[in-house]
Amino acid sequence: MVKLEPFLVLASAVAEGRISAAEFSVVCLPLYKNYPGPFPSHEQYEVATELFYVANDHYAGASDAPAGTLSDEQVRAAAAEIAERMRSLLQ
Repeated sequence: MVKLEPFLVLASAVAEGRISAAEFSVVCLPLYKNYPGPFPSHEQYEVATELFYVANDHYAGASDAPAGTLSDEQVRAAAAEIAERMRSLLQ
């Protein structure tokens, strides 16, 4: 069974500025895609999937983010909100 904790650590790290949004994307995408087994609950699956899409939609270019993508600030804000929901699911 897949545990949510690695995703929480990653979301918290980018939300708190301990890693960059680009580093977050580089780690989150393969972590999600290659994580074995089912999640303990549908809610945990949904929140991990939402975090994956935040990483997937991140734009790391030097110019303004194109429509439909997320800037570094938007990634940090979304990760902070998702991390809070993950914490409540794990209590």
